[in-house]
Amino acid sequence: MLVNITLINAQQKVKTKVQRKVPRVSIAVNAGFGYVMSSANGEGKDFLSSYNTPGGNLFTAKNLGMQQGYGIGVTAKFTVTRNKKLSVTGTTGYNLFYNSEDRGLNRTRWNIINLGSGVEYNFTPKERESLFIGADLNYNLMFGAWQSNITYPDGSTSNIYTNFKPASRLGMSLTTGMQFKLNRRADFFVAIKGVWVNLIPKQNYYTSEAYSTYINDSGSSNGIELNGRKEIIYLQVVAGVNVPLRY
Repeated sequence: MLVNITLINAQQKVKTKVQRKVPRVSIAVNAGFGYVMSSANGEGKDFLSSYNTPGGNLFTAKNLGMQQGYGIGVTAKFTVTRNKKLSVTGTTGYNLFYNSEDRGLNRTRWNIINLGSGVEYNFTPKERESLFIGADLNYNLMFGAWQSNITYPDGSTSNIYTNFKPASRLGMSLTTGMQFKLNRRADFFVAIKGVWVNLIPKQNYYTSEAYSTYINDSGSSNGIELNGRKEIIYLQVVAGVNVPLRY
C-alpha cells in the first residue's frame, strides 16, 4: 500500500509541472551599446569642403565619421498564434553615435530615430528560459553635426561646425537573444542586433547654405565628387525587461 501511494504522488507531481504564462500583449524596454561596422565608420577629420563654387558649398567625406554609441528602444509585442511562439511587433527607438579625434578638435555626433514593424519567433515561450529571433523593417530619421578642420579657397585653415540636414532612410534589423523569467510580472532579456540603417534610398544633394550639408550616401553624381556609397551598418548589444499587458 505504501508503494502505491508513493507512485501516485510521484505521478501527480509530474503532471502538475508549472509552465510560465505567456502574455498576448507585452511591452519590452531596452538599452544597449552599438558599434558601426561599415563604411560609415571612420575618423572625424576625413572631411573636406569647397566654398563659393558654382554649385554652392560642396562637402566631401570619405565616411560619415561614425564609430560607437548608445541607444534605447521600446517594442510592443502581440502574439498571433495559438502556441504563442509567433508575435508581430512595433518598435521605436533612439540611437546616438559619436567619434572624437585629435583631443576633440575633430568630432562627430549622429542621431538616429527609428520606427519599425516586424515579427518575433520564440522557440519555447512557456519555459523559464527561451531563445528568440526577430526581424524588422524600419523607417529611420538621421541628423547630426561634424566639427572638423577645413581649408578655404585662399589656403587658410580653420575648425568649423557643420550641421547635417535631417534625412529619411529605410532599413532593416535582425535580432537574436535569450529571455529569462524574473517573476510573475516581468522577464529579463539580452540580445544582439544587426542593423542596416540606409538601405534605400541613397541620395546626393548640395546646398548653398554655409556650414550645412546633406547626408550624401550615394556615389558621385551631379558633379559632386564623393567617395563612393556609404553604408550605415552597426552591431548592437541590448538588455532590457519585457512586461505583460494582457494575457
